[in-house]
This record gives sequence, structure tokens and C-alpha cells, in this order.
Amino acid sequence: MKDFDVIVAGGGLVGAAAALGLAQAGHRVAVIEAAARRANHQPSYDDRTLVVNAASLNILSGLGLLPAELTRMPVREIRITRAGGFGTLQLKAEQHQREFFGAVIVARELGNVMLDALPAQSGITELCPARLETFTVETDHVRVRLGDGTLIRGRLLIGSDGTHSMVRQSAGIESAHHDYGQSAMIFNVRPASAPAGVAWERFTPRGPLALLPQPEGRLGVVWIDRSEAIDEAMSWEDHELIARLDRRFGPSLGGFNSPGARARYPLVRQRTRRPIAERVAVIGNAANSVHPVSAQGFNLGLRDAASLIETLQGSGDPGSPETLEAYARSRYPDQEATVRYTDTLARAFTNPSLLARFGAGLGLAAHAAVPGLSRRLVRSAMGFRDPVTRLARGNR
Repeated sequence: MKDFDVIVAGGGLVGAAAALGLAQAGHRVAVIEAAARRANHQPSYDDRTLVVNAASLNILSGLGLLPAELTRMPVREIRITRAGGFGTLQLKAEQHQREFFGAVIVARELGNVMLDALPAQSGITELCPARLETFTVETDHVRVRLGDGTLIRGRLLIGSDGTHSMVRQSAGIESAHHDYGQSAMIFNVRPASAPAGVAWERFTPRGPLALLPQPEGRLGVVWIDRSEAIDEAMSWEDHELIARLDRRFGPSLGGFNSPGARARYPLVRQRTRRPIAERVAVIGNAANSVHPVSAQGFNLGLRDAASLIETLQGSGDPGSPETLEAYARSRYPDQEATVRYTDTLARAFTNPSLLARFGAGLGLAAHAAVPGLSRRLVRSAMGFRDPVTRLARGNR
């Protein structure tokens, strides 16, 4: 039976980042991943465009995961508008003494970087394809059985195995789950005209619509609506999709053409207030899943990984109660605030109540008019909620 300091169940983007950082800090790490190690088959290594905020860019850079050849489109301006109501907000990075708020990166391309980094990093053993079948917690370690009968042991088991995490459920970690009854349809288009470095978020009564800069002048579209409406939209002919996108977004970019392949994802909110158990911690979507409004999901998970890397540094026993309690305390404020913020936005702008919709518009107008509010919004959106880890701070 092989022994490790840390076992990571789930080798997606967040799990891989955590494994790399822990191995770089000197831990012996095993990564269990069910999908064969090819980016085309990894569940989280797909064509979605990730809005990677400034803190997350620092984390990825600190882990050696931002090579020069990785294509990233800087976001220097964010324009937020409402359909059928007042309230707009325009945020420019230069007004906040930043070169950019973050960057858009295709998940598949970042996944390819991680696939190359994992086998090259000493201290990492990849068990792939393999499934975690069961685990038992003993006094000073966790004993893990894989689907093929292989047994391994570790001082700490990290669950990074998605919203329906087997690790979380088997460890008895409580989590509150809410189905929004919405799905996101993801595709890309070419606009007639679009300024570089600008991201758009348009709130509509049926759900938000985001347009994100991509290479070669294209825009990544995140179209959110009721799940049954998205099911129907997936079957539209391209010309109908473009016509409806024109109507939903408006004429400001002169229209769209050449839509790419579509994918859909159901939207849920999941909140795990205490993401630890005896010798177990859950991170990323295994702990907290958020509505994609404001593009915080991947960034929240990456901050989980950075905090865990920092908390375990110098710990003689990475799975000790004291270490895990310290991790849970450090993450609670950021996780709580991010889940609450995204949930509030998701509900406020689709609430049929005139009072609620008026309040949502008033909130946008207030952020536009009051510098202190916009500064706080920008700091949070860039991932700099306290406490900020050393990796997230980067060189600043």
C-alpha cells in the first residue's frame, strides 16, 4: 500500500491546481481522476470561456500555470446594462489603477497546461483513469480503495470531485442545495464591431446574458434562461439563434454572425458552511457552486486551493484537526460573501416584483454614482476579499 501526505479526488482545474501547489510545497500528492488524461475528455476542460480575475491570475502565475503561449484576452472594461429598466454601470480598469480586471481564458487551453504540468511535477502520482470507490478514516490517516481494488493511504483527503461530490457525501459534510430552474447555453459568435478588452453583462427579466472577449475578434456568449427555454434554444437553427441574440442584447455591436457549437449546463447554488470533516476537506464545486452571474465560480474554487496550499505549508500533519479548522476559518468569509452576492444578483434581476426590479436598478445606479461602492465591488470581483493569500496577492 502506497502512502501519501495528501490524496486529491478529482483532477479538474481546481483539483489539479491544488495538487500542483501542494507538491511544489513538498507534499507527496496522489491525484485520482476518473476521466482519461486527454483534455477533450476532461469534464471541466471544455470550450467554456473562463473569466479569470486578477487574484486568480496571480494564483495561476504563482503555480507556473500561465505560460506565455497560453492565450488570454485581458478584460479592461466591464459594461453592465439592464433590459426593460433603468440602471447601467461602466467599470474601467484604469480608473482603479489597474491594467486589467482579469482575463478570459478557454477552459480547454488552461486544462492542457495543467495536463502537461502534473506529470512534470515531482511529488505527484497520477492514478488515472481510476475511481475512488470507498474511504475509511483512521486515527492518523485516510485509507482509500479504488475501483480496481488498489489501496492507498494519505494524511488528508481533498474532495474536488464536483457538485455531487462523493467525498463530501461519504464524509457526512452537510451542504445546502438549491436548483435555480435555469441553465446556461454557451457558444461563441463574431460581432460586426466590438471594442477590444470589453466584457458585457446584460440583465434581462429571463436571466443575464454575458459577452466575453475571445481571440480573433470573437465573443463568448453565456446565455441564461429557464432550463426548458434553453432546451428549446439548443435546437434552433443558427439564423434563429443569431436573430434572437440580436433582440436580447440590442443593436450596440451591429449584430452577430458565425455562431459556434453550443453546450448547456444546469445552474444550482450549493453552500457548504463547514467544508471539512475528520481528515477530509472539500474545495471548489464540491463545496460551493454558484450562479455564473458575475463569473465567480472558478475563481472561488481557485481561492480555495490557494488557501489550502498556504494553510498546509509547514504543517507536520496536513490532516490534523487544527490545520483543517484553520483552513475552514480562513475561507468562511469569502465563501459566504461570494455565494450570497451571486445568489442575490441572480434573484434580484429576474424577480417579477416591480419593487424588486426597481431596487436592482437603483443598486446599479448607486454603484455608478458612488466611487466607494464601485471600488468595493471591483475589489471583490477581482478576488481580493480578505483574507487574501500570498498566491492571490502576487507581486502587488
